[in-house]
Amino acid sequence: MLFRKTKLLNISIHDVCPSNLKNVLALQNLLKENGITRISLLLIPFYHEKETLLDIKSEILELTKDKETILHGYTHMSKDFGKYDYRRIFTNKEAEFLLEDNLSQRLEKGIKMLNNLGISPNGFIAPAWLFRKEVFRLLKEKGFLFTTDRRYIYDLENNKKIFAPVLTFGSRGFVEKLSIFSFDRMYFIVKKLNVVRIAIHPVDIEKPSKIYKLLKVLDYARKEHFQMTNLSHIVKAKNLIKN
Repeated sequence: MLFRKTKLLNISIHDVCPSNLKNVLALQNLLKENGITRISLLLIPFYHEKETLLDIKSEILELTKDKETILHGYTHMSKDFGKYDYRRIFTNKEAEFLLEDNLSQRLEKGIKMLNNLGISPNGFIAPAWLFRKEVFRLLKEKGFLFTTDRRYIYDLENNKKIFAPVLTFGSRGFVEKLSIFSFDRMYFIVKKLNVVRIAIHPVDIEKPSKIYKLLKVLDYARKEHFQMTNLSHIVKAKNLIKN
């Protein structure tokens, strides 16, 4: 049973697709070597309309065994923001559920492909955490129990949300450098909350400075007695209050 003062930590690996499989496995092994096996995997069914998870069916089935699986868009690809739109810093033409159309069909196609792999996701997270408000309604209609953005975890079933800003690394230019510099510093701010989220991407494994900061924060969290858990378990933890 969870008590009010229990502090929860969710670690998710984003962008699981064929071209990222090698790095995803490396991240999973890194976490396992550090005693962390309870992680969430964000799956992209038809990555950039070039490759599908069906191409690596056996590997996906092995990778996702006993793991929380989350639908992460359908293609993870979109048109670009305008030249002076500040949101360009968050994504490189990957705001699929904010800028593209036919969102219901994209969800249906994504669900179908995961179902064909024997996977039934109960959560959805939009690429770059960017989505239109109508997505809430669509997710509820299709039976999803939760979604997230950069600030909140949304309990779709009970229309509630938990304030839990995500710690993650940027991937380009100044934003990437700033994210590495501030990663552990941001942890000391968000650790005061009931829930801490860490999102890592396949490209992160290629940057030693990111891995150093990640392991540093995980060590801090271990000493703070954070309980590693899934997002679905967090939304079901009735004692968690809106932070």
